[in-house]
Amino acid sequence: MKGALITVVLFFSIHLAFSQKCSCSKNPELKNVISCEATQFENGAKIYWDYDCNSSWITFQNGKIRKKIFTLEKEFIEFTGRLGYRSWTEYKNSFLVENSVVSGCCQPGEYILYNKNNGEKIIELGTIISINHDGNNPYTITLKTDNKLLYTDLNNNKSYAIKIPKNKIESTLKNTNVLYPENLFENIEIKNGLLSIHLRYKESKQSNWKVEVIKLDIKKHSR
Repeated sequence: MKGALITVVLFFSIHLAFSQKCSCSKNPELKNVISCEATQFENGAKIYWDYDCNSSWITFQNGKIRKKIFTLEKEFIEFTGRLGYRSWTEYKNSFLVENSVVSGCCQPGEYILYNKNNGEKIIELGTIISINHDGNNPYTITLKTDNKLLYTDLNNNKSYAIKIPKNKIESTLKNTNVLYPENLFENIEIKNGLLSIHLRYKESKQSNWKVEVIKLDIKKHSR
């Protein structure tokens, strides 16, 4: 009987240690802002929002591994789901998180790739240019810097750099009304393992728009 009681107490203690809080008596309206429903991945791992009166945070959990991967402090808690980490999508060995650096429209979101087995951050990809959710060949194309794109294979989590011609983006933003460089890329195509992207640019206010085709041999880099 004593052994059974100890087992029950231990189970109850573990349950308390790993249960979600998801409440704030001082601000009960937060329950209408923050959903604490967990997303369960195919490997059994879970990811979910949690909160109290001091902050909101995202927890990754897989077996004995349990860690916070993002936190919003008290002054921003009512922006949960709109500022910072907004959503996540599962892939073969990873999950991709959308991160909003501002709340509202219309700045492109940043994307961050995590290992779905241990919750470790793999890479900060930059802002999105294109994303393909195809189960056989999922990938992202992101703007890492003004001089570099990243093509990331979401099956193996490998990223390949694509060099952007020097000063093309900087010159275009200076000489046009385009606010975000992500809007300069179009006509993205993968054919026979060759990725091609059209970059629109202007060299001066008076010049006509020009197009440069940027390419990456995916097959060559995947060997």
